[in-house]
Amino acid sequence: MLFKRFYDDNLAQASYLIACERTREAVVVDPNTDIEQYARAAGAERVKIAHVTETHIHADFVSGASALAAATGATLHLSIEGGKDWGYTDAAVANAQALKNGSGIALGDVRLRALHTPGHTPEHLTFLVTDVQRGEDAVGALTGDFVFVGEVGRPDLLERAAGASGDMEKSAQALLKSIRKFAAQSDHLQLWPGHGAGSACGRSLGSMPQSTLGYEKLFNWAFAERSEAEFVRRVLEDQPVPPRYFASMKRINRNGGASSIDLKKPIELTFADLERALRDRSTIIDTRPAVKFADGHIAGTINIPRNKSFLNWFGALVPSDRSAYLITDVESDDALEELALDLAKIGFVPLGYFGHQMVHEWKTRNGDLERVPQLDVEQLRKAIDAQNVQVIDVRGPDEWRHGHLPGAVHIPLAALPDRVGELNGSAPIVLQCRGGGRSSIATSFLQAHGFANVTNLVGGFTGWVESGFEVEHEASPSSERAARKS
Repeated sequence: MLFKRFYDDNLAQASYLIACERTREAVVVDPNTDIEQYARAAGAERVKIAHVTETHIHADFVSGASALAAATGATLHLSIEGGKDWGYTDAAVANAQALKNGSGIALGDVRLRALHTPGHTPEHLTFLVTDVQRGEDAVGALTGDFVFVGEVGRPDLLERAAGASGDMEKSAQALLKSIRKFAAQSDHLQLWPGHGAGSACGRSLGSMPQSTLGYEKLFNWAFAERSEAEFVRRVLEDQPVPPRYFASMKRINRNGGASSIDLKKPIELTFADLERALRDRSTIIDTRPAVKFADGHIAGTINIPRNKSFLNWFGALVPSDRSAYLITDVESDDALEELALDLAKIGFVPLGYFGHQMVHEWKTRNGDLERVPQLDVEQLRKAIDAQNVQVIDVRGPDEWRHGHLPGAVHIPLAALPDRVGELNGSAPIVLQCRGGGRSSIATSFLQAHGFANVTNLVGGFTGWVESGFEVEHEASPSSERAARKS
């Protein structure tokens, strides 16, 4: 059996190519829109992609399953589990082979058997992989967003990102049943999950590329014996705010994802285009590093640095029903095409881009650039003592509950667009995260939305703690309920 893992750092997403060495047939599981990478790998291994499938309807990237199947002439396989309300559309399933619990995909001496493992999503499948030349027992499982290293998939996304009201507790109960059933598999079973650390599809995912079921039984909290009520409470507690683009990804992927991939380098635009975009109050994302943006940027632009978190924050802050212009210091055609490919993975097509020299030209023509004011922890402590500042903590729920600055207000970065109206624009605002990265993005977002007196905390929560200043702790939801009962 040939086995190859593809990992996209920008999505924290894994996909897989598995092939029979005898027949040279291959299956690709959970492909994203960079379908050429799978074709290149198949060519290098001298195998033919005969089957394409996915574990579930993804929320964090555009599926490339349909496009890859069409490009290679492979058979597409999709789950028909979970019911029609949140499963694949009839049109999507009509172009595929239906998969349900117990269904198989055969490629020579390699077999994939589908297990229905609902919880993260109603239609979710896990694929047991068997190499019959070695034995009839499965060697591993492609677990998608069901079981991760050290964690399990979040069951709240349908309700929080797709609007399935009242769904999350029911999904959490289904997830526990799936876990208990899956635990009966052999401990030696290798687990190949669909995501690693940094994905918003789970809470605290491990960074190891794979695990075993036996190891997860020992160290993954979700496999410990506990009541259904306790499991539901724990699995729903402190889940990160889903980026806004997740809802549109669900709609796109229910219909089969991208049917074809036609990517082009973004068009370079002129200074006149920049002026017009600013007059129209269009979304303009400056992808330069935070330090460069802070030193000088065009007022009205938002800074989302091009790093591993770029797609997550772009999808969280840019409305999914509109696109955006880019300011970038990327110059080569290959790098620009890569940037376009990355954005296409989350369903965005940039309207065009402005080179980084446009920032300098703006300064030459219009005077001073806007800057991002910076505050150190000692200055912030004095401002807090004087009760002359709003501190906004943009970290995740789990980080907040384990400690935060006195008097801070918790608004996770992904929730900022929906909660910006809660802020008092007439009073000073300090944005704070763990180290200063997310808060820099948040500061730029507020500046672009007309907040004049906003500042970024240098060093963030980490710097505050290292300076020995006071920290407050939030009671967990379970502690609060226990206190109310007593």
